[in-house]
Amino acid sequence: MEIWELFRGYELAYGTYDVRRTSDRGKAEGKAQTIKGRLTAEMWQAHLAGEGPGIGVIPLLEDNTVVWSVLDIDVIGIDHTALEAKVEQFGLPLVTARSKSGGAHLFLFLAEPARAGEVMSLMGAWAAVLGYGGCEVFPKQSSRFDAKDVGNWLNMPYYEAKRTLRYGIKDGAPLTLRDFCSYAESKKISFEEASKLTGLPASPMGTGRVEGAGDIFYEGPPCLQALHAHGGFPEGTRNEGLSNTMVYLRHRFPDNWKDRAQEYNLAMCDPPLSLPELNSIVKSADRKTYAFRCSKAPLASHCHRRECLSRKFGVGESPEGEERPPLSGLTKYKGDPVIWYLDVNGERLQVTTEELLNQNLFKRKVADAINRVIRSVPQPRWDRYIDELMRDCDEVEVPDDASPTGHFQALFDNFIRGQAQATSKDELAIRWNPYRTGEGEVWFRGPGLFEFLNRHGYKYKSQHHVWQMLRAAGATKKLIQIAGRPTNVWIVKDEGEMPVQETPKFGSEEF
Repeated sequence: MEIWELFRGYELAYGTYDVRRTSDRGKAEGKAQTIKGRLTAEMWQAHLAGEGPGIGVIPLLEDNTVVWSVLDIDVIGIDHTALEAKVEQFGLPLVTARSKSGGAHLFLFLAEPARAGEVMSLMGAWAAVLGYGGCEVFPKQSSRFDAKDVGNWLNMPYYEAKRTLRYGIKDGAPLTLRDFCSYAESKKISFEEASKLTGLPASPMGTGRVEGAGDIFYEGPPCLQALHAHGGFPEGTRNEGLSNTMVYLRHRFPDNWKDRAQEYNLAMCDPPLSLPELNSIVKSADRKTYAFRCSKAPLASHCHRRECLSRKFGVGESPEGEERPPLSGLTKYKGDPVIWYLDVNGERLQVTTEELLNQNLFKRKVADAINRVIRSVPQPRWDRYIDELMRDCDEVEVPDDASPTGHFQALFDNFIRGQAQATSKDELAIRWNPYRTGEGEVWFRGPGLFEFLNRHGYKYKSQHHVWQMLRAAGATKKLIQIAGRPTNVWIVKDEGEMPVQETPKFGSEEF
């Protein structure tokens, strides 16, 4: 199997990444670009040969399914051998690889396409089990908002394959390109089979979602379940871990939660906290209704927020539990104006820059679009989070003629250079076709331009916006005498010999 068959992706766009420098912390940085068009075998061959920028593939297919997914663990200098061993320990069908900056990619290859949203949820759960909760999951979105929204892409492995640092790993050793493809093919699994693999070992106390006498964290946060599967709270996190456990106990056992504190202390702490220490935590939890502290150790590294929101005793029940807005997969379209696409609770949304920066406008947009209310956070925290998303977003270059301003300029050029021209300036009084003076100027009247724009389907915000674009194009307005009466006309310099642009005709050129 060829590598491009293994990494089958979206056929209408792809990415390129030209590494230009290495940051102080060792991260490869450069110019990323999303390109509309089909990724060919020849482009793959250039990637493998190290000729030009590396390529990126968008895993989300046109029908919102995927045949591969990946956990992108951005920990530079991570021990790939230890990570591979942990993947094996938890019985997960993931292929470990080194990323371009020295982090790790954990690839899932599917035997047949599966719905992207379901795959993303499963991969998020596995990330939490492995201790990398909150790492990026590709695809970043389960669907596209519209035809413009292409989705996010991942840099492909084996750039300059003969000397690459982006390689797969098996038994702690780098794989050649051919061996990687063979190994990945052997690891393919159906989504049905993959979804049965929780990564959580069987436990006498249980960690599932089926209630029973031994279910220690029944319907609780996945992070607490994963920590239990890992043997409890690591040294140095016992107090913080038990404080979060008290939040869970208050939700699940509101009448006798204090009586259960010692049971959970023994189950999650080795050695357990002393009774005075435990009683201090219980007293603190009794004074105030606390929230899960999702962003702090030991919970943070095992966080699977989307799943937690669905749990009966998860973060959704915590009064201030949603510490981070549920946003991901930000893509910027660099047109005029700029348009942004992002995932909100798994739903794809299109927003303006103003809506993205203004929390109240954003909440209103989300409520109108997907019938959800995003909890408010302090504005400085919102600003920091949006800044994080923007720094990591994919940018798509929009052709000039695809933007509203570019579209207007193309139509305006056609209007002033088209075949339907007035033969004298007096005709401007009775007809609205533009008049070319022969001295490098074109005269026209506003109603004629608007009729032309309307006939060609151009949607403008307002007439004032059109006036602004005309002035930006160098046009000026003047009151002149035409056929014995004062008439407002627009004048623009046009001395070029550019050919007439073809524009779809929806009627006669005569006004």
